[in-house]
Amino acid sequence: MRVPFLVVNGLVLGAIGWMAAFGGMEVRATQVLPQTQASLASVAELDRLEAAAARRSDASSVSALAGAYLDRDQPGLATAVLERAPRAVRERPEIGALEARALFHRGRAREALAVARSASDACEASGCAAWVVATTTRQVAFLEQVVAAGIEDPQANPSATRAAYERSTHEVRLVAMR
Repeated sequence: MRVPFLVVNGLVLGAIGWMAAFGGMEVRATQVLPQTQASLASVAELDRLEAAAARRSDASSVSALAGAYLDRDQPGLATAVLERAPRAVRERPEIGALEARALFHRGRAREALAVARSASDACEASGCAAWVVATTTRQVAFLEQVVAAGIEDPQANPSATRAAYERSTHEVRLVAMR
């Protein structure tokens, strides 16, 4: 009676060991942790985005390239891309949100707030996609808290920047969807 019980017990433990070693019980770091260098745009991807932005300077290619630069902590390059874009592209609210993000990362919070407010106002005047309205609204709320706290450079005082972010998330803003 005892031997079959031990055999079954051994089989169950072996199956658990097999599943732990080779089964689907894995958690990928990219799903849990924030972006790492491995998940950022590669050099070849940046070359492709730069070539696309050089061929056609439309909103999608400019925003993709500027966003890739911002993700790689290169706000100066993102600002240069945005400044070289045609005027019609620069006036779009989603490009304004990227410009505000680049200015903030360059340590120019007050200018970033002004740009974010103008992008938000442009959305209210012309009617934007829901994601653009939400992005600009959240960005304005965060930058207002940053400026109110007197933070100019987020790198110089990360704990105060985090506190400003947390205060901005406690504010409930209603956005009317069209």
